[in-house]
Amino acid sequence: MVNIRINGTSLQVPKGEKIIESARRIGIDIPFFCYHPRLSMEAGANCRMCLVETGSIGPDGSVRMMPKPQTACSLPASEGLVIETETPKIVEARRGVLEFLLINHPLDCPICDRGGECPLQNNTLHYGPPTTRFIEEKRHFPKAYPLSEHVVFDRERCIHCARCTRFTSDISGDSRLNFLKRGADMEVNTFGASVYESRFSGNVIELCPVGALLSRDYRFRARPWDLITQKSICTRCSNGCNIKIDHRAGKLVRVNARVNEAVNEEWTCDRGKFGMGYVNADTRLLRPMMRRENALQEVGWDAALQEVASRLREAGEKAAGVGGAALPNEDLYVWQRLWREALGSPHLDHRMGPRFEAAGEDPLAWAAHHSMGMSIADLERARSILVIGSDLVDEQPIVYLRVRKAWRFHGARVVELRPADAETDTGSCHVRDFAALSARYRPGAEVALVRGVLAAMAEEELLEGEASAALRSAMPTWTPERAAEESDVPSQTIRAVARLLAPGRLAVISGRELTDRAHAGEALTMLDELLAMTGSSGNLAVPVREVNAQGAMDLGILPDLGPGYTPVERKGKDTQRLLEACARGEVPALWVMGVDLLNAFHDPELADRALAACPFVVYAGHFLDATASRAHVVLPLQTSVERDGTFTNCERRVQRFFRAFEVSPEVRAGWFVCAELAGRLGVPMPYFSAREIQLDIARNVSIYAGCTPSALGDQGVRWSFPAEPERESEPAGQPADRAEA
Repeated sequence: MVNIRINGTSLQVPKGEKIIESARRIGIDIPFFCYHPRLSMEAGANCRMCLVETGSIGPDGSVRMMPKPQTACSLPASEGLVIETETPKIVEARRGVLEFLLINHPLDCPICDRGGECPLQNNTLHYGPPTTRFIEEKRHFPKAYPLSEHVVFDRERCIHCARCTRFTSDISGDSRLNFLKRGADMEVNTFGASVYESRFSGNVIELCPVGALLSRDYRFRARPWDLITQKSICTRCSNGCNIKIDHRAGKLVRVNARVNEAVNEEWTCDRGKFGMGYVNADTRLLRPMMRRENALQEVGWDAALQEVASRLREAGEKAAGVGGAALPNEDLYVWQRLWREALGSPHLDHRMGPRFEAAGEDPLAWAAHHSMGMSIADLERARSILVIGSDLVDEQPIVYLRVRKAWRFHGARVVELRPADAETDTGSCHVRDFAALSARYRPGAEVALVRGVLAAMAEEELLEGEASAALRSAMPTWTPERAAEESDVPSQTIRAVARLLAPGRLAVISGRELTDRAHAGEALTMLDELLAMTGSSGNLAVPVREVNAQGAMDLGILPDLGPGYTPVERKGKDTQRLLEACARGEVPALWVMGVDLLNAFHDPELADRALAACPFVVYAGHFLDATASRAHVVLPLQTSVERDGTFTNCERRVQRFFRAFEVSPEVRAGWFVCAELAGRLGVPMPYFSAREIQLDIARNVSIYAGCTPSALGDQGVRWSFPAEPERESEPAGQPADRAEA
């Protein structure tokens, strides 16, 4: 820590901290355009808006000021530094900076989508000159140049702050944007004016401090003062990104990132930023429907629920339920209560295949192989990261950004291993782009490959102390050469992998290219052994892919486990066996919950035969999709923007989302529908809000004991396994990372 003084206020700050951040500690905002705390300073300190007067305290206590102003975004704090941020000299300097920036910047604020939330507009009103001395013609370019599928570019407005270019090199890694030309002709563009291809292009829209980079979807649709903003969670994958929903007149208009340091920091992927428009899609279900004369016709809720209750009562314990990975925790908890308590049926499953592994004697060990041992933020602290059997950016985009950050800013060594039959995406943003080593192996040879890596560690004595001796005794017959024969990976490559992974803290991330295979359990056990031998037990990440697949597991949408991974007295059938039974005509009633079974299940032909043979199919969801069109009763459910609730992301973090607007009064929450059906079946479940269900879950599901509404806050709570190696002092169900919570 060093002692500095800002505008007469003395304070202690970490040595080397940028003065712009130090000033914020005492509530002083220094204006800026180019600075961003998550971007490197390689092309920073170029807008000059954050100029301050600086000096140092001499031995006699006098202050000696520097002859020229300094940029606060690049000036590190040092002992005895004195800073003045609002002197007449600095105010005049900022006025001059703005005068230069406005030489070519068009004064089209009334038609600019950034108007009302533009730092250039705000700083010009506060510091800028009332008139300009320049009478020359401003430069002109074609308006709304289509930079990509989602982004339009207005070159006239660009102030060359380099935020977008630094994002593509520092964060996303696609490096598709950079400065071309020099002097007055300098502009941001892609090489050869090609299409800006990126999975994270939407972030440059939010980073741009002026209206140069704009959303093609949002352009000319609203003004900031027209919008109502609500906090929410992205539903397009399992990462659980925190977002802000901007809506107007019952329509979703825009999605922006919301800061959560433990999850997405302040980034979103394009799939989430531009993919939430489904809530206002034309195919949304807005009223219940029932099949009459071989056609679906709209009916009232009472008629639909009466029919469903009657048919479920007849089916009883033979009724089957499939789906739920896209629905909130509250819906899942009440749904499984309806099934187990009101119907006495154990036949529930959310998994779409192709692998259906039984939990076995140790449910929590099974659950650990279907979740993340470390948190997303913990990946930054890993010294080496192995990504095996996963196209990470496609499956887990925000986890990908953390892995890249660990490499880019913390020096982590990254190794990527993928099966030879995996599809190769030629686009940007892949682990192979920055990995120290990337290799392909024979499909199904993961176990042999990991054994070969362990054998190489033993052979070269890469581990210290007892671990090395234990490894040699555990691998008596394995050598890198034998592993090379079985995996088609050269022995020298296997040895190189061992050298990269052995030192320091190791994290392993696996994905569908491994987990969907029949031998996945054995392979994951082998990866656990690799982590144990390298002193990194518990750092295995097998993240789920659907938005709330983790919550579906946690809350018992499984045939052999109840909420909290508790054993059930009577085990049911998994999705595969359920659909096979439906196809044989053995299931009298099938409830499909929030999933298009015909497109999501790994065997669409079996799903088609099951729906055709089942005498009664209920579909509860959001859209009139292929599965809904085959159902006998269709129940419209609310999306996450129309109600309150919680999701559990892939790292087991329970997070809240909030009601933003109503699409139709005829659309109901899933928990409300299930609770009403339970009452009609003689098992009252008097829930009146999502909050009541959250409290009930916290009381009755031990792993969610610390996940009460008041504890969740805005950042969520990550529940921990009772015997997690790194958190043995944490009681079950308590926040696994209190500082983040």
